[in-house]
Amino acid sequence: MKNRLCIMLLFSILMGGCESANNQKPSTKYEEKKASLADTEREGPLKFLKISGSHRGNLINQTIVEGEILNKATLTTYKNITVQITFIDKEGSTIEKQKHVLDDEIEPGGTLDFKIKTGHVKETKSVSIDITDALADK
Repeated sequence: MKNRLCIMLLFSILMGGCESANNQKPSTKYEEKKASLADTEREGPLKFLKISGSHRGNLINQTIVEGEILNKATLTTYKNITVQITFIDKEGSTIEKQKHVLDDEIEPGGTLDFKIKTGHVKETKSVSIDITDALADK
């Protein structure tokens, strides 16, 4: 009898604890952290966007730059991403810089594949690509 009473008491405590956990609203501290993270992502898109890619020439004397941009943000979508292409000669000096704006959006955690065709720049040994600007979608 004593064992049954102990088991019933333990069971009611456990069930009562489960109910209260499901009815709680997110704490204000959690909401503040979430808002702070969203502000950080909106104000510093270059911290959350990573670019990689390669270049090649084609038969009609163009340089083709292809790559991928990864959005590491958790809450913010980015758009109007400015990609800077730097053409470098065999000594490592910059020959020319070009900026291109990509109109597509990148969702949080998503990727964007891109392809940019540009005129051939003489004496180019290598090409570097960077993101110089982006807008947070509101």
